[in-house]
Amino acid sequence: MISLDWKERLIKDTIDFFERKLTQGDYDIDIVYNAYPQRIDNKIPHAVITLVGKTLARKIFKTADKYFEFYKYLIENKGENGIIIFAYIMARAVRKKTDIFLEYLENYLFNIEDQKTCNLIIDKAIFPLIKKNPANYLDLITKWIKKDNKILTFSIQKLLIKLIHFDPGLIQLIFCKLESSWLYATPNMIKLNAKFLKEIYTFDRKFYLSVYENYHNTRNPTFAEILSGAICVYNNNIKELVDLWSHSGNINLKKIGLHSQKILKKTGKK
Repeated sequence: MISLDWKERLIKDTIDFFERKLTQGDYDIDIVYNAYPQRIDNKIPHAVITLVGKTLARKIFKTADKYFEFYKYLIENKGENGIIIFAYIMARAVRKKTDIFLEYLENYLFNIEDQKTCNLIIDKAIFPLIKKNPANYLDLITKWIKKDNKILTFSIQKLLIKLIHFDPGLIQLIFCKLESSWLYATPNMIKLNAKFLKEIYTFDRKFYLSVYENYHNTRNPTFAEILSGAICVYNNNIKELVDLWSHSGNINLKKIGLHSQKILKKTGKK
């Protein structure tokens, strides 16, 4: 909990940094939050960094395309605190100048090597954008998935699950977008699709079961791997499907079928 006095000082110092230092190419923003006296495990409290990030984002977002060197400095020199501040700036900037900053973030996201950082940027900058207008941006998200970047794909998985928690009405739209790429699904994409389908069960069991009905005769190992990974309930149609796989002459499909039978057994007949 930050005291009112310190909130006022941090906001004032952040605005001063923006007006007098940043515009002159002085990027050492840690001068703002390092003055805060309290530490948690020898680190500046997260609430302090968040306050500084949100305050700076409010000041910078209208002219955010002038400060790419500053963003690079935050990312490369200011560690976790810099990433947090960067994320809050991007959350504002991408809404103000969407085309510019979506392209910028796309290049950045495909080069991230840290999962936590990628999750943060997706959550703060991309999720609010797609939440507001999913129809406009789901194709972009699908395109990113097809690039098969392991770290980004996992972050997108979390985003899509969060999105249907926000609006379950998006389930069928998102599923259809994902399903269109099943035929060419990579291992990363298989995991994403299975996890998403499994999450659907908690919202719409009828739709979840209809997916297995639609694939009741499939012998495609990729489809089978997705469907197997999403099994979370006993169902006669699912049992017939996995039994079909388990008797296949295709060794991969047979292996998936036998594993799926074990999963079904664990779920128990209900």
